[in-house]
Amino acid sequence: MVAAGRRGYSPAMASLLRRIQRLFGGGEADHGAPITLRPRDCHCHVIPGVDDGSRDLAESRAMLELLIAAGATRVIATPHIFPGRFPNEPELLRPRYDELRAAVADLPVELELGAEHYLDETLHARVLADRLLAFGPERYVLFECLPSGPVPVDLMRVVHALAARGYTPLLAHVERYPWLRGPEREEVAADLRSAGARFQVNRTVGEVNQPGRGARGETLAWLQQRGWIDEVGSDLHRATPEGRPYAN
Repeated sequence: MVAAGRRGYSPAMASLLRRIQRLFGGGEADHGAPITLRPRDCHCHVIPGVDDGSRDLAESRAMLELLIAAGATRVIATPHIFPGRFPNEPELLRPRYDELRAAVADLPVELELGAEHYLDETLHARVLADRLLAFGPERYVLFECLPSGPVPVDLMRVVHALAARGYTPLLAHVERYPWLRGPEREEVAADLRSAGARFQVNRTVGEVNQPGRGARGETLAWLQQRGWIDEVGSDLHRATPEGRPYAN
């Protein structure tokens, strides 16, 4: 049986194949392969004292040691730039990043500064003013959306503005967004990719973010089938394997 969702099939044909596979009990497994961290962790809240991530240099070191043990050789520090909640600016973050880099210079890992930019009504103006923290040869600009509700009003406008300025828009933890779970997701995802956006997902930790399991997992499996997982991040906020954010 041909695997549903393989590239080259229309959305309608892929859906039909999946229904046939479920009917006859064949085809793809219930769960896709776990998503493991790559040598470059492109989403990590490791700069201490600037957001809901690491609280001090000792914790940052412990976080980096966890990531090194998981196979990371390069970690992108991506503190929140989130107006009204974490009002960080590049000028504030660069010296804090330099302090971190000096404090962990003995660890076998390279650091680079980026940011997780929040998509609200101010992000488009920030793009136009080039007040961004991009990283990598791709000139990635990592950005996140509200994890609920419909497709953000400014989504495509921001993506087009970033691409027009030579950046690569990188949508953070794509598996979280409900508008990439419903019937409109094929069109929305294709439009984003056609406009130059790329997708970052969070790694699998235990049963969390397991492809094919739960709402997020179903989206992850769908992305895997299409080859649309471009980058993987730990989204680590504290020195535990799951690394959940601190409450603020």
